[in-house]
Amino acid sequence: MKIIDRRNLVLLYYSLFMFMFYAGCKEDLGIEPARIGAKPSPLTNLQFQSIPGGATISYNLPNDPDLRYVVAEYTLENGTRMVSKASVYDNQVRVQGFAKVDQYKVVLKAVSVGDVASDPVNLTITTGQPNYITIAKSFEGDAAFYATFGGINAKYLNEDAENIVIRIFKWQKDSTTGQYHWATINETYTKAVEGTIRVRDQRGLEPVTTDYAVVVRDQWKNMSDTIKRRLTPLAETEFTGIKVLQPPAMAAFDTASNLNGDYTVRSTASNGESMQIAFFDGTAANPIGAKQWWGLNAPLPMQFTLDLGAGKAVQLSNIKMWSRITTPPENLFKATHIKEFEVYASNNPAADGSWDSWTYITTGYSNRPSGLTFPAEPTAEDIAYAKAGEDFEIDWPDAGRYRYFRIKITAMWDGALYRPIPNSATITLAEMKLFGR
Repeated sequence: MKIIDRRNLVLLYYSLFMFMFYAGCKEDLGIEPARIGAKPSPLTNLQFQSIPGGATISYNLPNDPDLRYVVAEYTLENGTRMVSKASVYDNQVRVQGFAKVDQYKVVLKAVSVGDVASDPVNLTITTGQPNYITIAKSFEGDAAFYATFGGINAKYLNEDAENIVIRIFKWQKDSTTGQYHWATINETYTKAVEGTIRVRDQRGLEPVTTDYAVVVRDQWKNMSDTIKRRLTPLAETEFTGIKVLQPPAMAAFDTASNLNGDYTVRSTASNGESMQIAFFDGTAANPIGAKQWWGLNAPLPMQFTLDLGAGKAVQLSNIKMWSRITTPPENLFKATHIKEFEVYASNNPAADGSWDSWTYITTGYSNRPSGLTFPAEPTAEDIAYAKAGEDFEIDWPDAGRYRYFRIKITAMWDGALYRPIPNSATITLAEMKLFGR
């Protein structure tokens, strides 16, 4: 009797196991819809409006209470099958990714509860010129692809903020094989509406006329023709012998009149050295204790003035700055790290430190590669970027040349735009370099 009971128990366990097994297999097939809706009527009154690389298709929706969405199906030139969906709260769907201006077939369906599709409706659309082609063509002119100090600039306008890749090439000799080839010298991934790609492959060298090229690719892997330009960069050198001017008197410093005078009297370096030595001592990535300038209890905004020396009138092309770098890098992209500054120039600055004799040149905006904001700690990418020094390109407004330059600090990475005296905040700089001709 006990043997029979034991066998029955084993049989019961086996039955439960098989039930759970098959139940699990059924669940793996996916959750079935609670109900199946009625087949909707087809879309009607289909029309389209061309857009870059695609079209916006409008239609009338069927009067069906079970309707859930509209689907458009199409195939790109490279064979990729695409699907775009739109909700029932809108009467249009967008199709994109086509490589050129042409006519293409799109299949549209209305879909109800349970993914029940209507009969398909075919529509032939005509696409607009894709953005990647428009951007590439813009590089054919001097306004977008041109020589500048120490290299070339490529300005782009990406009005629809599409994901694009811009690759810049240079015709150069391979050091190993001795053969000339197109070498990639910059690859920029962006969806910014506009920007400037700066390549400085001839900085500090005697300018050489060089063949450059650019190719643009979009997020659907469509690639433009190669745009080639023969360009000659402008000579660019680093200026040396720069002096930091002291203000004529502390009385010239007046917070009420928006800082008419320079702020260096209360400044010192972390090791007691002067601002002059700290700025131009050649030490870029400063560890703790190395020379660096501290604007102790500095107001904001504040400024200092640089003198390139007698007989020197130059056109400034680039300012390179290094902020204070400690271990760990607790100050980077925070309250003591400069985020924005303005640059002014003069050949005959007023003795009282006033602004009447100064010409505005440009505004520099510090960048953080990670895209993080204050008070987030710097990433490895942020730290490497700061150690290399940050370049601020000067978009020179005229052909004037100047001896004196005034740097006005207007914002810090903690968001501060104004700090009165006294305060506990500090502005630090480890090193500066000025370039131009």
